[in-house]
Amino acid sequence: MRVSDDDLRAFVYRSCVVLDQHDYAGYLALCADEMRYQITYHSPEIGRDVIVMNLDHAGLSALFESLPDHIQLPGELMRHASVYGIVRKRNGTVAEATTSLVIIRTDPEGLSHVLAAGHYHDTVDVTRPRPLLTSRTLRLQTRDIGIGTEVPF
Repeated sequence: MRVSDDDLRAFVYRSCVVLDQHDYAGYLALCADEMRYQITYHSPEIGRDVIVMNLDHAGLSALFESLPDHIQLPGELMRHASVYGIVRKRNGTVAEATTSLVIIRTDPEGLSHVLAAGHYHDTVDVTRPRPLLTSRTLRLQTRDIGIGTEVPF
């Protein structure tokens, strides 16, 4: 069964929804065993890229399990994603999606503000019965995300 571009867009959006709902098992179910998740940004101050997070599937799972022990900002996060493009590679077995992402934080008083902005660069295996993320790199434009934001964006 061929995975359409619409299916891939829905897949990316689903990955945001499960994180918004704190459904970490649901997020991991979207990831292949060889999954690699990174958050990076470019620092003009030091003239190079900074890696904020670099985890494999087991690392993501351990992070999700330990979240109750972390200091977290009060309120809720909402991810707004817009898939810009999808490119098929390796004879159509892999799809690469580029997605604009804005993360909005709403505090307990109901005030919302942009917490971070960036782009997902996803690699998705489309040879399996359902698509699976094999890598996701979030390239942030925002360089200061503060404390209490250990949940992958």
